[in-house]
Amino acid sequence: VRREKMKGKRFICILLIAMLVLALAACGTSGTESKEKVTLTIKTTPIGLGNIPDVGEAEVYDLFVAAAEKFKAQYDKYDVEFDISRYDYLDEKEQLADKYGTEDAADIFFAGSYNVPAYVESGWLEPLDDIIDEELRADIDETIWAQNSVNGKVYTLPFQQLQNTLLINKKMMKSAGLEQYIPEDNTIAHWSTETFDEIFQALKESITDENTFTFMMYGANNQGDSHIMTLLRSHGGKLYDDEGKFNVNTPEGIEALQWIKDLDKRGITPQGAENMELLDCVNLFYNGQLACCVGNLTNLADAQSKGLDVFAVNFPSQDGKGYATSGTNGFCVFDNGDEAKIQAAKDFIRFIYTDEDLMKYTLGTQPVNRSITEKYQEEMPMLKAYDDNSGNIVDNINSSLNWQGVRDVFYKNTQDLLLGRKTPAQVAAAIDKTCNAALKESNPVVD
Repeated sequence: VRREKMKGKRFICILLIAMLVLALAACGTSGTESKEKVTLTIKTTPIGLGNIPDVGEAEVYDLFVAAAEKFKAQYDKYDVEFDISRYDYLDEKEQLADKYGTEDAADIFFAGSYNVPAYVESGWLEPLDDIIDEELRADIDETIWAQNSVNGKVYTLPFQQLQNTLLINKKMMKSAGLEQYIPEDNTIAHWSTETFDEIFQALKESITDENTFTFMMYGANNQGDSHIMTLLRSHGGKLYDDEGKFNVNTPEGIEALQWIKDLDKRGITPQGAENMELLDCVNLFYNGQLACCVGNLTNLADAQSKGLDVFAVNFPSQDGKGYATSGTNGFCVFDNGDEAKIQAAKDFIRFIYTDEDLMKYTLGTQPVNRSITEKYQEEMPMLKAYDDNSGNIVDNINSSLNWQGVRDVFYKNTQDLLLGRKTPAQVAAAIDKTCNAALKESNPVVD
């Protein structure tokens, strides 16, 4: 009897334990089911991120796919799913602006977009300051934060950049007897406008092939127009006045335009440059037919992979420090009126900056985070060189609302200069007139 009682007690214990396990499992299942389901729609252009350590060639789409998988594995605030897609560069209005407020609206997009200020003015973007702690803020240069802010608020969380300097063929420099100007390895050279002029002339005199040239120039379309604008600063001009208007029609601006025209007349730049685009010059450089062209870390690596020995130098300036331009890309969140989506989107973006493998996706171009640069600078020494050069960056876009409109007219003035249809003084006046008129146009995203 006693043995039967013991068996009964043991059975009851087993039964209670089983019921407890089932109850806990049910609670767990119930907890999962009770989480609010959120689907984040992510859209991006096929922006390349270069060659990523342990990954290979990748683009932003690949980053989002990898980040979504990692994020879902650890996120417990919402039950999140992701809808990630690419769109062509020319389809931004169709994919982002036209779909805002619809079921197909993007919640997150990766911004290399000139329209961010216009989206902000429209009230479409969510400020991201609440996910920027002191550590992250200090890890990124203030000039980069400023580039990604509108009216003092951050609307693009910067992730990677392409700092553009000039690249020069070292072999052609040596052939011209210009070894003394070649900088130490893994550094960026700094030359004054006067020094550039002397070097250009020496290079020109050393080149014997009629299809090989010294310095880039182009005017066929708006690609690379920001680099031409940087050249307009070469004689001391500032491009903008204190009110944010184009101000090229100054003695310094006219002198810079005259300099560009003189380079054309002297054969320093390619023949028929008004019919060339930036990519044509890049290809000439890669082919060894151009001594100096715009470039960045990615271009530098590409040139080296093609067997070229090249070094970087800043754009010319009067004081010799030189200028660089920087296109910063990062994450933006649309305010689609759904607080759960906004919160999940912010949590997702902030998560990326906490994951070492995901932050490696910045190494194919250039990180904005100092900590990443410091960690990998021994393996990739030019990372530090470009990071140290951040103080020489100029912002030609200036948070302009209708930057696309500016681009649509600026290059036509370059054409007029190169073709001789207008004098440098007339071109300076025309740049101010046409570009400032474009800046005055109403919000192109809404219209």
